[in-house]
Amino acid sequence: MLAVPLVAFTCLLVAGIAGATFAVAGYAQYAKDLPDPRQAFDAIVFTRQTKVWDRSGKVLLAVFGTDRRDLVKYEDIPPELVDATTAIEDKTFWENTGFDPMGFVSAALDTLEGRPRGGSTITQQLVRDRLLPKEYVSVDANPYEKKVREIIQAIRLTEAYPGAEGKQTIMEKYLNQNFYGNRSYGVAAAAESYWKKELSELT
Repeated sequence: MLAVPLVAFTCLLVAGIAGATFAVAGYAQYAKDLPDPRQAFDAIVFTRQTKVWDRSGKVLLAVFGTDRRDLVKYEDIPPELVDATTAIEDKTFWENTGFDPMGFVSAALDTLEGRPRGGSTITQQLVRDRLLPKEYVSVDANPYEKKVREIIQAIRLTEAYPGAEGKQTIMEKYLNQNFYGNRSYGVAAAAESYWKKELSELT
C-alpha cells in the first residue's frame, strides 16, 4: 500500500524539481540582456513644453512643444487619485512583486470569454513603456517573449525599490509618465487640461 503514495510523491518531487530548473533557466535566459532596472529607472527623462514668461513671472508669453506635462512629486499627488489609479489599474499594487499572477490569469480568462482586458500591473506598464530596449517591445518582437521580459523586469524593478517608499517612487514615475489623452501626459497636465484645476484641487 505504501508503494502507490511513494511513487506519486516521487513523481511530484521530480516534476517540481524539473519545473524549478526550467523556471530558473528561463529567467536567466530572458534576464541576461535586460538593462539594470535601477539605472534605467533613474535615467528616465520626461519631455515637457518650454514656457516663456514675462519678467514678472506672471504673464505667459509663449509655449513651445506639443506634449503637455508638469512633473510632480508623490507627496503632491492627492491620495484619492492614487487610490483611484490602483483600483482601476492594479488592485494589488502595494503588495505585489511587480507581477500579479492571479490578475494575469483572470485577465486571460476574461479575454478567452470575449471580454478582453489588460492584465499588466502598474509596474509592468511602466516597464513596457520605459525600461525595456526598443527591440524587445517593437511590433516585430515575439509577444510571448516580450511579456516574459516585461514580467521579469517588473519584478527586478520592485526588488530594486523595495518597501512602501519604493512603491511610492514607482507610482510617482507612473503618474508622471501616463498619457491621458488631449495631448496631456501625467496627472498634473490632465487636471489642467480636463478640469482647469491644479492637481492639489482634485478630489
